[in-house]
Amino acid sequence: MLLYNEHVPFGITDVVLRDTLSQHDFVLLARHESKTGYLSVLESKKEHFRVLRCDHSLLGGEWQQPPNGLEYTSRVKEPVYAVFVMLEAVRLVEVDESVAERGIPESDKTALVIGLGIGTTPSALVAHGINTTTVEIDPLVHEYAEHYFGLPLNHTTVIQDAMAFVEESNAKSTIHYDYIIHDVFTGGAEPIELFTHEFLLGLSSLLKPSGVIAINYAGDLTLPPAQIIILTIKTVFPNCRMFRENETPLSEDADFTNLVIICTKLPTPFSLRDPVEGDFLGSYARKHYLKPRYEVPSDFLDRKAIIGEDYSILRKENTKRLQEWQTKSAVGHWALMRIVLPDKVWEAW
Repeated sequence: MLLYNEHVPFGITDVVLRDTLSQHDFVLLARHESKTGYLSVLESKKEHFRVLRCDHSLLGGEWQQPPNGLEYTSRVKEPVYAVFVMLEAVRLVEVDESVAERGIPESDKTALVIGLGIGTTPSALVAHGINTTTVEIDPLVHEYAEHYFGLPLNHTTVIQDAMAFVEESNAKSTIHYDYIIHDVFTGGAEPIELFTHEFLLGLSSLLKPSGVIAINYAGDLTLPPAQIIILTIKTVFPNCRMFRENETPLSEDADFTNLVIICTKLPTPFSLRDPVEGDFLGSYARKHYLKPRYEVPSDFLDRKAIIGEDYSILRKENTKRLQEWQTKSAVGHWALMRIVLPDKVWEAW
């Protein structure tokens, strides 16, 4: 029976799995157990989109043809999730730069992306001519991003743990970045060490004085981990604005969302300029979602704090206090993911 269990990655079970998925108009393009979990590439033949799955979450997805019969020409692939486009809003931030830093062309700017996914954000940065470096811990994620999602080759890829990369980069002090994108897998099981005060300080050291960082956090905003992580971010970066992916909570008892936190190292407030046609790269999704819409009030932490919880900042020696909340957060995320793909597709792996 093991040879016919579609959850076991044998050649014969791939046939069984593909037959199961085809009944729901999905095609399995690749799958493998890897460093970060079970990875698979799935394509919907009915809706014409392709996604990269990691365990019970999706690392990203792209439309294989324009949805809803739209006709347009894009220089980059169209993402199925607005949050990945929102991260590109680092380019829209207007800060009080020194005279020497004004007017620098994007071809002279640099970007660091922590966490690759399918490569939506780095692909767009490269398309804008920005010298981009991506850091990804899982070599298979990188392989799938290149082979199945068209990740461009004209950028620098580092396959390494992000903590080690940041430590080594700061020790060398050879480069500082105009933009940093922090987009690591947080589907209910945050890589907590990448949200600690120490790691964020390391990123701050790599960011230019007038640079901009965008951090994607996926979690339930009603639970302590989200609040502690937001507090920790704000202790490192003095000037932040937060934007949620959707306008309303998942339910009265849960508020699972993708939160994009855009920060600078400068103490003065910043604004987001209105995008122009060139910012969109011909993309329908970027035309509608590049500039974030739903800003979280600045008093969010004051209003959401739960009495009796420890809301001190997150340091690398005390990350265990967040682990007890990960199960509840993962359940909320799983409920959301079941809406994205049919149950049978999730269950079939």
